[in-house]
Amino acid sequence: GHGALRLIDNGAIFAPMEQIDGPAHAYHLLPEAASKANAVAFHMRARGYEREQCIAIGDSVEDLTVSEVVGRFFVPANGPERDPGLGEALARYPNVTVTEGRMGEGVYEAIVSTLAGA
Repeated sequence: GHGALRLIDNGAIFAPMEQIDGPAHAYHLLPEAASKANAVAFHMRARGYEREQCIAIGDSVEDLTVSEVVGRFFVPANGPERDPGLGEALARYPNVTVTEGRMGEGVYEAIVSTLAGA
């Protein structure tokens, strides 16, 4: 009876959670049509950006779906470290690069490598 909704895994949570073994995850209940990829695609259309002009970065399986609408997608090294499911999902997305840097350093690496044309 809830076909218009979907539950997504938005990735591992940094802080340990009491009574939860291993890393806890953040889950979001959303309308079926709502997604990060749809939001990015809407923004790109509104601004007149082409796929090849855009990059994105994220550290969850849901974030990976954005790679379908941008030219390049980056995952900071801490993403697969915290979430083995993310590491397993990477093979399904050909334009994804895992950075050497973790967190903010990974974001910096993504920006600099893009600007350098690497």
